Amino acid sequence: MIFIFGYHPVTKTVGPVEEKTCTHCHNTRHWLLSKTTYYISLFFVPVIPTKNQRFMYCPICKAGEELAESEFKSKEPLAKLNSEALKTNMSNQEYEERLKKV
Repeated sequence: MIFIFGYHPVTKTVGPVEEKTCTHCHNTRHWLLSKTTYYISLFFVPVIPTKNQRFMYCPICKAGEELAESEFKSKEPLAKLNSEALKTNMSNQEYEERLKKV
């Protein structure tokens, strides 16, 4: 019997967080929040998560910084709100009201 094992990352971008100037490329953009989970896979299907990494990075050059879990959790609601605002073309008034709740 043959088993095919692997180890690969799955990255999920949550959304834009805050505007920063990148020290690598010197562009000023809204940095993106993402979470990478590494999985052991069986027959190319992710089965067991082994490690999580959380990042905030420049969308231009992909340089960034790793975040602690508490930092990630504090920035995640804002990133989700910003992502939704971009996708749904949310009005400024609605965005401000929802931002107060975050």
